[in-house]
Amino acid sequence: MKGLIAVVAIAVAALLAYNYVHTGKLALIPSSLSRDEQALQRIEERFNAARRQFEAAGRAAGVSGADTTADADAARRDIDQAENDLAALRTHLGGALQAKADQLRSEIEAFRDEMR
Repeated sequence: MKGLIAVVAIAVAALLAYNYVHTGKLALIPSSLSRDEQALQRIEERFNAARRQFEAAGRAAGVSGADTTADADAARRDIDQAENDLAALRTHLGGALQAKADQLRSEIEAFRDEMR
């Protein structure tokens, strides 16, 4: 009986963690996201992936002295694309999504300043 309760507790915790990672909200059953929310989430994921790629290129260049300019340029292009997509999406967002888009734009600008 204790084993069954432990398995159920682990499953619930895993489901909560999965939903939190994918939606940013702590819920047992995920709420469906609107198209705009999904688009904003994809842009944020693209930016985060590009940021990680740029930082990894910097670390690789610092550690091994390897030429990682191609990786850094690819990350810059991805950040440019994310910024352009965000600008296009922001034209028809409202309310909380507009605030989230503004926050993401601020993060992109701050990272661009770090890249220089």
